[in-house]
Amino acid sequence: MNMNDRLYYSKEAERRVQQLHQQRQMTLAFSVLLLGMSMGAALAILFAPRSGSDTRKSLVDGLENAVEGGVGATSGAVEGLQKEFDRLRKDVEERLKHA
Repeated sequence: MNMNDRLYYSKEAERRVQQLHQQRQMTLAFSVLLLGMSMGAALAILFAPRSGSDTRKSLVDGLENAVEGGVGATSGAVEGLQKEFDRLRKDVEERLKHA
């Protein structure tokens, strides 16, 4: 079943779900972009005319920076999604209480 097959109780709920879906897609696209950039940087370092120890040190430093950047970027998105999910859950529970 895809998103178009679901039944929503309001246009607002449908809009929120679509917004969450777009945020997830953007987060995935950003993560893939970071991964590609990291891989490109690693390949550039590997083929650079340096000594082996300098290349390994540069590679390790670059990977550490990429991982830190990726974790920072995705943690903010995950927190935002969690808050929106919690808010939607409370909204649904409140509507069920008054139904």
